Amino acid sequence: MSNQLQPDRTDYVTIIGAVMADITRQFQAQGLSGSDYAIVHRIGSHRFTMVDGDVAEHLFEGRRMIAATFARRNNG
Repeated sequence: MSNQLQPDRTDYVTIIGAVMADITRQFQAQGLSGSDYAIVHRIGSHRFTMVDGDVAEHLFEGRRMIAATFARRNNG
C-alpha cells in the first residue's frame, strides 16, 4: 500500500446567476443531476474578482451574484 496522496478526482461546476431560479434552470439544462452532480456547500451571494498578477478586475460590474457549486466524484 502506498502512502502517496492521490489526486483529487472531483469535478466541480459553479453556476452564477442573478437569481436562484436561473441557476436551477441551468443545472437542469446541463443535465447535472443525471450526471450525479450534487450541491457541495451553501448557496450564497458573492462578489467576484478576477486576479491576474497584480491586476484585479471586479466581475459583473461589482454586483453581488448568487453562486452555487456542484461536484461529482470521479472514481476512475
